[in-house]
Amino acid sequence: MDDYAVYLRAPDLSREALIEDYQKLECIERHIAVGAWSLQVDVRTAAAAKLATPGYGIEVVLDGGLVLAGPMTTCKRDRDSSQNTLTVGGPDDMVWLSRRVAHPQPATPVPPYNANEHDVRTDLASTVLGEYVDANAGPGALPERRIPTLTIAPDPLLGATITGRARWQNLLVLLQELALAGGVAFRVQQVDEELEFSVRAPEDLTADVQFSEPLGNLEGYKYDSASSPLNFVYLGGQGEGTARVIVEGQAPGEIIDWGRIESFQDRRDTADTDELTQHIVKVLAENTSSAGLVITPADTDRQVYRVDYRLGDRVTAVIDGIPVQDQVQEVQTVITPAEAAIVRPTIGSQSRRGALRLFDLLRAANARLIDLERR
Repeated sequence: MDDYAVYLRAPDLSREALIEDYQKLECIERHIAVGAWSLQVDVRTAAAAKLATPGYGIEVVLDGGLVLAGPMTTCKRDRDSSQNTLTVGGPDDMVWLSRRVAHPQPATPVPPYNANEHDVRTDLASTVLGEYVDANAGPGALPERRIPTLTIAPDPLLGATITGRARWQNLLVLLQELALAGGVAFRVQQVDEELEFSVRAPEDLTADVQFSEPLGNLEGYKYDSASSPLNFVYLGGQGEGTARVIVEGQAPGEIIDWGRIESFQDRRDTADTDELTQHIVKVLAENTSSAGLVITPADTDRQVYRVDYRLGDRVTAVIDGIPVQDQVQEVQTVITPAEAAIVRPTIGSQSRRGALRLFDLLRAANARLIDLERR
């Protein structure tokens, strides 16, 4: 059995106690998004009272390496003839980024904040992300806005050159948009008794990490398809009338499938065509239908999550004979002391073409069956 350990985490991020007598632990890690955890214990467990205390949380490790950590935000008590339990839960430490806004003047302590409209930063993606976190939540933020113990890892100088334009957005949402535009991933994770913000480049492991029924490592899958709300964007930048800057962009694959669906979007805050093009990419990505392909692989001795692939890496799933390649978007881990941990990575396809190819195959198979029935 894997060597998981669950610790009671004190408000200063120190390990206060090892929690050994829990009944069930569930952890959900998410790619560039806030994860979640839930822990069920007998109310008579030594750590129960502190688990329900604001500021406390948990830290989950596997063979000494961090799986997930985060603060407690919810408590539930269940008492009847068969149980006397406390269930506590909360987000992982990515939540700290969602608790700040991207300030247009992060170094200004009081209103009216009218010196500049936006906090604009242009550089490599990893540099821009780190600067926004530092200015709004890290050591470089105003004292009252600093997240205690948050540090910024050394800049790996990764990703495309992007432009960020901060003005009161949720900080996490801004970082997500910029990470997608720049081709990078980021995390906030506990390192010793500090929280560290770091950026990395997801790996393309499509040739090395594969899941299929013949390989015995594909537990299940589902897919569906729906038209996107738009696939061609006219974007208006600064200017008025015939002097206004207009940039356009499209999603060719979706236009082939569904026909051209146009939309006009407004970005009067900039005339920079590179920045406007970056915004079009974001709009098209946000308006692709959330439907697609989701598979649930199973860990094997040959392919193990956190060893052979991680959140955000691209892998291959072979569904009905068709290889579909996409990112690991989420990982669920369920742990009980009496049984081996169950680890379920989820690969979510953002590619409409992949899902449509699967439906084409399904329709073809049905047509062949009908032909046989008519003979």
